[in-house]
Amino acid sequence: MRFIEWASLQYHLLWAYDGPAPEVARVGTYTSEDTSCWLLRKGAVVLRTTGQAAVTVHPGQWVFVASPGRHQRFSPDAELLSLHFQLTWPGRVTVVNRERNLVISADKIPQLERAARPVVRLLARTFPGAGAFLPGMRCTREAYLRVQSLLPPLLNAYLDAQDTLGNLPAMQSGIDERVLRASAEIDRMPIDQTMSEARLDRQLGLSRSHLDALFVAQLETTPRRYLEGRRLTVAERLLKQTQRSVKEIAIELGFRHSSHFCMWFKRLRGRSPTEFRKG
Repeated sequence: MRFIEWASLQYHLLWAYDGPAPEVARVGTYTSEDTSCWLLRKGAVVLRTTGQAAVTVHPGQWVFVASPGRHQRFSPDAELLSLHFQLTWPGRVTVVNRERNLVISADKIPQLERAARPVVRLLARTFPGAGAFLPGMRCTREAYLRVQSLLPPLLNAYLDAQDTLGNLPAMQSGIDERVLRASAEIDRMPIDQTMSEARLDRQLGLSRSHLDALFVAQLETTPRRYLEGRRLTVAERLLKQTQRSVKEIAIELGFRHSSHFCMWFKRLRGRSPTEFRKG
């Protein structure tokens, strides 16, 4: 792959902690498009995913959790190292297949725990409170960049672990450089602002119809729907993983009225934000 294609990787840490399984997450059914991997320290967890046999994870084992949905049941004494992050190509295309719950002994992939420890320590110092949902946290530029600087070694160790399991990355090559540039520009836009398609067209030297056609051909979406999908992903995370009110989330995403946010969310998800939050 070309350097610019590797540079289009999108990655963000969502949380990382080492401790008891949170009480609110011990038993339940969860849906997430992001990557979750757990190292069991104590106790056990049983995972069930539709169409698959149940998987039981014991101390000293990593599990790479199936996405998007699974039912989980932790034992009362369960403790774990938990990592949750986004790792995708443009268009939110997953880098590795996550259809199954994959379990592997920790001693076969020691590099992953080594890479995770400094991340957990930094978050514990910078954002006190186990399991803090990072996208909703206030932080300085310095804190953000320090967290981001620890991610490449962690993600490299994660992909090495997938190699060991034979779960090889799906390379995304051959994408038009103009689409990569446009998607990167959209990803840099503040989530609470509308997109100026005319400005994007001028930057790339393309007409609106030409850029739309390139996006549809290579990412199966338009630039405007690409941004809308990014905003929807953030909305889902804030609804599921924070206690913020629907009104607060609406304002953060750039909606002037919470009713507009609710109509927009229901149009895309078929459920109101409140119904989605309740699961």
